[in-house]
Amino acid sequence: MIDIKRWVMAAAIAIVFNLFVNYGVETFYPGPEYNDYCKEMPRPIPLKAAEDCEALQPSEELQSSCANQSGYIAYKYDSQGCPTDSYCETCSAEYDAVRKVRDGNVFAALLIIAVIALAAGIWLKAEAVSAGFLLGGILGLIIASMRYWEHLQNVYRFILLGIALAILVWLGYKKVK
Repeated sequence: MIDIKRWVMAAAIAIVFNLFVNYGVETFYPGPEYNDYCKEMPRPIPLKAAEDCEALQPSEELQSSCANQSGYIAYKYDSQGCPTDSYCETCSAEYDAVRKVRDGNVFAALLIIAVIALAAGIWLKAEAVSAGFLLGGILGLIIASMRYWEHLQNVYRFILLGIALAILVWLGYKKVK
């Protein structure tokens, strides 16, 4: 019965520790909002059928330039709901660039905090608290990796997983005897 209490306490510490850290990140370093970069422009309700509108084809130059900027072709509309002009909309690319930088910063901070939690788990003497910080550190590594995984290239994913595996093997030898 006592072992169950220790593991429940360890799991609770691990979960609350990670909630605390991640809510702290969102509180003190909030992420960008999509609407701050891409304003939704209301499109007028077409008064005419689409067949009544003059076809508007963006130039090859605009299409090529827009593709190079990771944008998409968007249109301006008249009061009848017919397209009058085309342009390259890059707000999503701008938002993604800002989000990627922030995600990288959060990833680095979460990795450092997870390693500190793992170290605390090794050196703390109270078994349930020690196990809680070890589990919390491992969970922190997983959460940090998941938050930044989409931005990593395969070689960095491989390296990250190799480091995580080395840490876990080292912990296994150091803590579990």
